[in-house]
Amino acid sequence: MRAAAITNRGGRENNEDCISYANKEKMWCFILCDGLGGHEGGETASKLAAAAVCDEFKKNPRVTPEAAEEYIKAASEKLKAAKWDGAPLDMATTAALLLTDGEAAVWAHIGDSRVYRITDGEIYEITDDHSVAFMKFEGGVITYDEIRASADQNKLTRCISGGAQDIPDVSEQTALHGGDAFLICSDGFWELVNEDDIEKTFKSSHSPDRWLQKMLDILHKNETEGNDNYSAITVMV
Repeated sequence: MRAAAITNRGGRENNEDCISYANKEKMWCFILCDGLGGHEGGETASKLAAAAVCDEFKKNPRVTPEAAEEYIKAASEKLKAAKWDGAPLDMATTAALLLTDGEAAVWAHIGDSRVYRITDGEIYEITDDHSVAFMKFEGGVITYDEIRASADQNKLTRCISGGAQDIPDVSEQTALHGGDAFLICSDGFWELVNEDDIEKTFKSSHSPDRWLQKMLDILHKNETEGNDNYSAITVMV
C-alpha cells in the first residue's frame, strides 16, 4: 500500500486544513480536517481533531466502523475540552477518515471533506456532503456538479464542534482488491478537480504521487485569486 499527500493554503493567508496519518500493527489511519471559525479557530480545530484521531487510533488500532466512530468522538471531545480551556467557541472542523490494513477498509466523514473510492479504474463511491448545497442536490434543485459553484456549498449541516451532534457517516467494512484506491480531500480541492479529472488522472498514473501531481496540475489551471486552502491524500492498494 502506498500513499501521498498535500496541504496548501491556496490563495488564503492561513491554512486551516490539516492532514495526518498513523501506522500501527500493519494498520493505517489517514485523516484530513478542514477547520472552520476564522483562521485562529479553524487552524486550531483541524490540528486538534487530526491529532486526537491519530492518538486514539494508536491506542487501539482497528479497521471497523465502531473504531471510526470512536476516533471521531475522541476528536469531538478534544475540541470540547479546548473550548473549556479558552479556545475560540466558534471553532469547528470537518473530518474525512480512512482506516485500512490493505485487505479491508472503513471510511468516515463529517462535513464536506470527501472520500472517493476507486475500483476497476472508476469512482465507485463518494461520501455525501453534509451541506445545504448537497441537500438542494438531493431535492433536485441543483445538479451534482452545480454543488461546486453553489452559494450554499460552505453552509454545513454537520461538523465536529465538540457537541452532541458531532455524528459522522461511517461505511461498512469493505474488502479491498489489488488496484483499489482512495482520494481523501477538502472542498478546496474537489471544487477545482471534478470526478472526470479524478478518474482520468488515476488511469494514467502508476503511483499515488503521480496521481496527486496530475490532479494538482488541473487544480492550478482552475484556481482563482483567493482560492480556498486545499488538501488531499491519495492511497493505492
